[in-house]
Amino acid sequence: MSGNYAYVVGGAGLEIFDISNPYVPTLIGTYSSLGEVYDVSVSGNYAFIVEEWGDLKIININNPNFPQQVGAHTYNGLPSGVSVSGNYAYVVGYNGLEIIDIYNPSSPTLTGTYNTSAGDVIVSGNYAYVVGINGLEIIDISNPSLPTLSGTFNNGSSVSDVSLSGNY
Repeated sequence: MSGNYAYVVGGAGLEIFDISNPYVPTLIGTYSSLGEVYDVSVSGNYAFIVEEWGDLKIININNPNFPQQVGAHTYNGLPSGVSVSGNYAYVVGYNGLEIIDIYNPSSPTLTGTYNTSAGDVIVSGNYAYVVGINGLEIIDISNPSLPTLSGTFNNGSSVSDVSLSGNY
């Protein structure tokens, strides 16, 4: 969610709902994808989606009634999660974490990688919190071209989603 809008992915695309009246959410815009969309992260005038064909798509949502793709980056494998912080998109999947410079949304560039098998990612400050078959991995991203492992917690099972609130 961002402001009065909810951004929903699944099936083959992105749907944008006006939720200014929570009793009557209204579908106002859609972006169709060739494959299933697994995750979305919204930052400013852009929605960043990852889809089953291995792409990070950058969608301009300045006019939420007519979202338009402005850029793309091909992930090396099957992506499952995305988080955006500052000028970087953090994409995770079975082939690890990719850090993508999105300063110019029409021309994203790969900046760094970290070898892990992940299902989701969320970024806060200088850390990417990655979850997957290895449990929780906390990756220092203060140098985006050289991410390093800071800490782990593995309870012996695969984890599929992560969220942060304060120090938790």
